[in-house]
Amino acid sequence: EAGEAEAGAGAGALVPALGQSVGPAGGPPPSMNLLPDSVEDAFGTDADLGALGRGLANDADLLRQAWINESLSPEILEYQSELVDRVRSLISNQEEIVEAYEQDPAQALTRMIRFAELNRIKFCLRSYLRKRLLKIEAFAIHIFLNLTARLSPEELEFAQGYIDAENKLFEDSVLQFMPRDYDSLIHQSEAMQSDVPDMIPEPDLDKAVFCHVTEDLGHLEGGLELAEGDILAIRYALVKDFLLQDRIKLL
Repeated sequence: EAGEAEAGAGAGALVPALGQSVGPAGGPPPSMNLLPDSVEDAFGTDADLGALGRGLANDADLLRQAWINESLSPEILEYQSELVDRVRSLISNQEEIVEAYEQDPAQALTRMIRFAELNRIKFCLRSYLRKRLLKIEAFAIHIFLNLTARLSPEELEFAQGYIDAENKLFEDSVLQFMPRDYDSLIHQSEAMQSDVPDMIPEPDLDKAVFCHVTEDLGHLEGGLELAEGDILAIRYALVKDFLLQDRIKLL
């Protein structure tokens, strides 16, 4: 919890200034089917209502699942840039509709319902971005050396700044007083002549996770078969590639 507070404070441009969260504490909010009241007002008179409704509900569900996957996977996953951009656009459009309702007392109940739904979307988006910041703080050097392709430009800037600040803190408080061969943040001893860093925290990829298989995946090494619809507890390392390919979901 203290780590989350620090991550929230360091979010900067990553976490938008959004309203108060609505939803059960410590867990995902309920289903978020957020539909516009007026297609003509929000998206133009030629919009297809059926397709639009399905698209908005789908984006809300996709964001919720992205948050769950990010929360339950030990390593940082690929940043969902297109999804986040669509959800932010959705939030902006819905805020305009809710604001317009303030002028019509007859729409008070509708406005309250839409405002609650909007806050659920905001809560989910904030939580998704905050969880990624926590992972960057926990494994900053590992991510910076191996997984920068999974970060957004803002997250990459945050990771660089975090590593620089951490280096300066340890240098000023500890490392400058250490013997010459023991003043590194990434090597136990530079005298060992090892090019492989041995002091960089890394996520535990052998952690057990629960997953839902969304398509037939065949047999894993060891003979375990993964069929569509299966729900199982398994080592993350065995299914991480399937997660990155959106062929399973974490639970």
